[in-house]
Amino acid sequence: MSVPRRRAVRRSGNLAAAGELVRERRLQLGLTQADLADLSGVGLSSVRALEAGKESVGLSLALDVLAALGLGLGLGPRPALLRAPDVLLLGQARDPR
Repeated sequence: MSVPRRRAVRRSGNLAAAGELVRERRLQLGLTQADLADLSGVGLSSVRALEAGKESVGLSLALDVLAALGLGLGLGPRPALLRAPDVLLLGQARDPR
């Protein structure tokens, strides 16, 4: 009898890069995932999901975690953001069709 196996999920692209940035900042500050969850007022599973780049993480939750890390989220015209230093640009280019 075969046992069902959980499908491996590969995270790539913008959300994975954002999650890695969150993880790196957390480690720079000497925080565990549990510490960050406490500081930001979210659950540990939410911090893990954010660092994993999962699409299910809500914006409000992500903003709470970013604030606890001293990071922010900005909006602006794409060309200006592409020229800005130290900016991770999220979002996919739209298909012009």
